[in-house]
This record gives sequence, structure tokens and C-alpha cells, in this order.
Amino acid sequence: MSIALLDEPPAALGTPVVVHELVAGAAELLAQAGHVATEALAAGDLGDAVSELARVESRAAALRLSLSMEADRRRVAEETAETGTDAWVARLTGSTREQAAGGLRIARLLAEKYGATRGAFATGDLRVEQVRVIVNAAEQAPVEATPEQVTAAEEWLVARATGEGTRSGRPTDAKRLRQVARRMFAAIDHDLADRHEAILLGRETRAAEDETYLSLHDNGDGSFSGRFRIPELHGHLLSQVLDRLCAPRRLSSDRHGDLVIDESAPGHNGGAHIYQTHGAALCELIEHLPTIGWPGHGGNGCEVLVTLDLDTLLTGLGAARLDTDVAITAGEARRLACTAGLVPAVLGSDSQPLDLGRSRRLHSRSQRRAYSLIHDTCAVAGCQRPFAWCEIHHHTIAWSAGGRTDLDNGLPLCGHHHRRAHDTRFDLRRRTDGEWVFHRRT
Repeated sequence: MSIALLDEPPAALGTPVVVHELVAGAAELLAQAGHVATEALAAGDLGDAVSELARVESRAAALRLSLSMEADRRRVAEETAETGTDAWVARLTGSTREQAAGGLRIARLLAEKYGATRGAFATGDLRVEQVRVIVNAAEQAPVEATPEQVTAAEEWLVARATGEGTRSGRPTDAKRLRQVARRMFAAIDHDLADRHEAILLGRETRAAEDETYLSLHDNGDGSFSGRFRIPELHGHLLSQVLDRLCAPRRLSSDRHGDLVIDESAPGHNGGAHIYQTHGAALCELIEHLPTIGWPGHGGNGCEVLVTLDLDTLLTGLGAARLDTDVAITAGEARRLACTAGLVPAVLGSDSQPLDLGRSRRLHSRSQRRAYSLIHDTCAVAGCQRPFAWCEIHHHTIAWSAGGRTDLDNGLPLCGHHHRRAHDTRFDLRRRTDGEWVFHRRT
């Protein structure tokens, strides 16, 4: 099955053209195609139909923009007392006035300057998103670029977009095309390309800074959700950090080269998708924010006071509460007590403070240096998280049980494995070869 439009304009027949009748005919053909039982189509037919429909959509969009521009030229909107052609188009299409105005701008520029883009769009070889990228990039050409140079650069970019100018022959999507467009003058003049790239990057950077935001919402169920938008540079930096923090992997090797299956790693039972692992990595990144150097603070603004009673501390049952009135589990409080971002306040039965922090709750810098001589990475077999990102876990005797902050009572664990060490579902055991492994409790 295929869907195609007429290649030759009906005007060639020498008869008056009624465009809406032709469009209605095309709509009827599409309606007939919509009644076809798709489950009866062969795989090849499905692919051909999807590909051809994309071309039809582009042709329809190109025709709509052309008709809208003609209506703007004739000021058709004045006949219906519209406030502008954009309002007229918005009413007819159900789009917003802003969208209609953007379409009219593109249509006007295609008609006045960019013939190669207009032609490829009209034949269905370009998608509307690609057209916007090409036109916007060409519109920001350096002032010293000649019309001939701009046209040559436009034709080169169109070829990349359609696939005619790529080695694989495959089209370049709009996202990738936007990056390619930064060097659209490279084959014409190197200095011109550098200036054009600087213009595009400068405007993109300023726009990204203006549009940067972070929105956080307390869901009231023990979790936060949010949305954000940050500049490309910071997005890449954050992505690299999160990718590196997505360890440990379920399958890895210990120091002897033997296969290790980490039962505590995400995805061991039930699986974990990339959003879950990135979310866990972001939590670890937040917990490792610096604790000194914030303006106006002796420590940092993230340091919090956690309150829990003595029985909760010793048994691990019950809940603790932060000074922001957020409740957390006793196990989470005990784990955080191993890090520098939390000050525990232990209360007796009369709710009076028994211990506001302990002078030697945290391992010292000298002790961490000593551990670094023994461990290059997290102490768990197969985990490659570097020592610098590890927390010293009070392993033999927990700090909450009166364990001392000594070298023989500590074990460097990455954030993930430190959480598992305080997780009642797992046991951390030392093998006969000295490696540490987690076992799920049954």
C-alpha cells in the first residue's frame, strides 16, 4: 500500500484549479487508507506506508504555509475583521496565534530567499522541524556572507537533512541538524564558518540561560518530583557524572578476575531501567555536595539535625525526624550518621538530648588516607567506584551501637553499597580471600 500526491500540478491541464477540491480528494484517499485492516499488512507495506505518510505530511504542511502566505499577501483577514493573518490561520487550523505567526514567518522567508529548502519541503523530502532549523540557521549568517555563499550553505544543509549529502544516505533529524548547522559554511569559508558558529552558539547560550529553571514539588508521600531545563554544557556535564555514578553493575569481576554477581545491584531481581539508576545516581551526587565553603555558613546550608530516640537508634525500628520536620527511617538516619552532612541528636525517654553528635563520629582525614592505601575503590568485590566517592561505614560495631571510629571498625563503601549495608534485606560478609560481598537474606 502506498499513498502519493500528484507529481505534476493540475494547472498544466489548462483548466481552472480549485485547490480545496484537490485537498478534499487527498483527504478522501487518506480516509480510505484509514479503513484498511493494518494487521493484514506485510511488514514491508507498513514501512512503505509510514515513510510515504511522512512525505504527505510535509507536502501538506508546505502547501498550507504557501496558502497562508498568499492569504497574508491579499490581506484576506481584513474581509472577516480578523486582527491579523495569524489570527485568521489560528481560527481555521485550531492552532495558537503564536504558532500561526511562526509559520507565516517561515513561509515568507522560504518564498523570498530559500529556494532549495522550499523545493525539498514541497516534495516532502524535508520535515517542518528541519525546515525551521535550516531557515533559522541561514538567517543568522554573518553580515559579510554574500547571497551566493548563503545559498551554497543552505543547499549543503538541505542535502544533509534529506540524506543526499550524508555518507549513509540517511536523513539527519532536526536535533542533530541543529548541531550540523553550526558549521554550514565550513566548506565555503573557514573564517566565515567560525564567525557563524560563534553567532549561533552565543545566541543559543543566552537563550538557554534565560530559559534555565528548576521546579521541585513535595509529593507528600516521601518523595519529590520536578522538572528542569539547563544549558547544553551543564546537561552534558551532569549526564557524564550520572553515567559514572550508575555503578555498581550487576555483573563484574573481582580483583582476581573472577565473575562476581552483585545481588544488591539495581536490576538483579525485577530489573531497573535507566531512569531509576540515574535517579539513584542523582541522590548520591546530592549527598556528596561539599560541606564547607558556602558563603555565610560555617558549614553548608545542607547540614541538618536529625532527632531520634535511643531505642530507635539501637534497634533500628521506628522513625527519625530532620529539623525540617521531614520523617525518615531509622536505618536511613543510621546510614547518614556515617557522613558529614548530618548531626544526630539522640533523645532519652524524657525527650532530653543524650548526645548531640559524637566528637569522633566521623573518620578523620588521616584515617581516610590510611584507608586509601588499602582500598582503591569501594570495598565490595567487583565495584569500581573510586575511593574518593566512598563513605566509611562503621562495620564491625555500628556507631549507633557504640562502635568506635577506629581503622579496624571501618570499611569504605560507595553510596549504593552503603545503603545496602544498612538495608535489612542484605548481609555484608567477608569471603575467605578478603573480598566483601552482599547476600540477600532469606
